[in-house]
Amino acid sequence: MLVEKLKDYANSSVYPFHMPGHKRMGGNGLPYEIDITEIDGFDNLHDPRGCLAELQENAAELYSARHAFTLVNGSTVGILAATRAMTKDGDRVLIARNSHMAVYHAAELCRLNTEYILPDTVDGLGIFASISPAAVERMLNAHPDTSLVVVTSPTYEGVASDVKSIADICHQHGARLLVDEAHGAHFPFSDRFPQSAIGCGADTAVTSLHKTLPAMTQTALLLTNDDILAKELQRQLTVFETSSPSYVLLASIDRCLTFLINHKEAFDDYIKRLDNFHQAARSLKHISVAHDELLHAENVFDFDSGKLCIFGNGCMSGKKLMDILRADYHLELEMALGDYALAMTSVCDTDEGFVRLINALTQIDSRCTQSDHPNTITASPLPQKRYTISEAINADGEIRDIFMAEGKTSRDYIRAYPPGIPIIVPGEVIDREVLSQLTALMASGNEIITDHSAFPLISIIG
Repeated sequence: MLVEKLKDYANSSVYPFHMPGHKRMGGNGLPYEIDITEIDGFDNLHDPRGCLAELQENAAELYSARHAFTLVNGSTVGILAATRAMTKDGDRVLIARNSHMAVYHAAELCRLNTEYILPDTVDGLGIFASISPAAVERMLNAHPDTSLVVVTSPTYEGVASDVKSIADICHQHGARLLVDEAHGAHFPFSDRFPQSAIGCGADTAVTSLHKTLPAMTQTALLLTNDDILAKELQRQLTVFETSSPSYVLLASIDRCLTFLINHKEAFDDYIKRLDNFHQAARSLKHISVAHDELLHAENVFDFDSGKLCIFGNGCMSGKKLMDILRADYHLELEMALGDYALAMTSVCDTDEGFVRLINALTQIDSRCTQSDHPNTITASPLPQKRYTISEAINADGEIRDIFMAEGKTSRDYIRAYPPGIPIIVPGEVIDREVLSQLTALMASGNEIITDHSAFPLISIIG
């Protein structure tokens, strides 16, 4: 096993006349002793034939894929590499509008012509629903030259799409399917979770081990069942991924896979904790934890109950709820947007953690009073597109206050962070609906990010 191999090397008498510069000196609680470079016996991530090849074979077997590539630059590098491997410059791609910024950056770098699917929102909740297979088919009929479709399943909030039907439609139209499954690394390990994308026919899928499994930040997998595509994925990873991969992160992947092999019963315990929590949350009178509403919504194909979307329901904004949980109860949530805050759980959460959260929510709920200003934020319609992303970014521009730029074309990505989904993309027109959505986000305390200046200043095409 890679972890044991690294420990044996750390305990040997070999002196490291090689990178990195700290020379495995211990201290400050950091694992310097196993932070090495690609020395003899430790393989090459970009041409794996030894221990790293074995690591990737183990990952592929666990995820029921023919090929798995271990990633140490997060799912981002997998998305960049997969997009480049499956497109050529100037290709038309169909992107779910609620995609991660990495998808947009891939379109920018590969000079792709983007079309978008804006998913519906769940009634009363204001969060994105599933991508409709019928919507994918309509777009592919309208744009038959589309070479790649990219969807996010599950979303940040845990909403999953019908990947099998979407994959079948894509293949019928001669397009490939890339699924950003960053938040679904745990799906294969319990039938209570949605099905994994690769098992549903996606050509490639990217999943972040570090998000919902016991692995260190930046660890992820790129998966495919296509032998020919796998060769091009490997080549593109040499372009986008670091040539100095962290063995600490690779060892973390190895440890995570070992956990998944040896502790399958842990997911049974995890499911019980989730069930107990959701049952207890039904007693809340004012704030609520979305569960049945998502499981039974007509436009939600499936839902990961491990994502706890906690709604203020007019009592308070998601940000205020998140701030109270941090300050008064020492509970740090993942993010807040509009009316809700998001708590991410994993197989490593404890009984104590769930009890602390439900007790805190119960106390906050008992003090709630209704507000006249609910904070639900809905997505605005897709703005008009005048240029491709790469055309807009390479155009001459000027800086202007966005609220004085209605009708102008943005050179910036404008997004609330988190979750980081673009409200407007370079090449799109700043319209009244965009400005209204930004105003609502600001009123809810969300941070707005642009690329070139401090918001509300943005870069527009001059």
